[in-house]
Amino acid sequence: MTAPRRAPFQILVLPFRKTGSGTEYALFRRSDAGDWQPIAGGGDDGETPLQAAKREMQEESGLSADTPLFPLQARATIPVSHFAARSTWSPLLYAIPEHCFAADATGQTLFLSAEHTTCAWFSYENARQHLTWDSNRTALWETAQRLRDGTLLL
Repeated sequence: MTAPRRAPFQILVLPFRKTGSGTEYALFRRSDAGDWQPIAGGGDDGETPLQAAKREMQEESGLSADTPLFPLQARATIPVSHFAARSTWSPLLYAIPEHCFAADATGQTLFLSAEHTTCAWFSYENARQHLTWDSNRTALWETAQRLRDGTLLL
């Protein structure tokens, strides 16, 4: 069977959980570069960003398929030079969109994929300090703000 072709978009899924002392956010340390980030990955041809987010969430964290996913307004673009699949995309494509989601992982256990060396739950401030990429910090901020405002909706 041939592996699916990589679609020209990226997804980001930020798991959160509600605890007695507040909200915590899950970050994963990448095994390749060592950066901390939420779940990140690419879509396969034929997938929507939501379908890719659900698949990547299950593959990288073990969260169940019925974990509530909330689309965020946070958006970014990433230069195609970061992706090996760029050779299969149009030579006129210079940046791909990153679609962001929050995932309510309250009551679930996280598992690691081979893409990560560890994962941990962080407070908002601690998570913000661990993140490398501005787009990840924006998704974190929006998730925290929507949780405070009660506007995190499907």
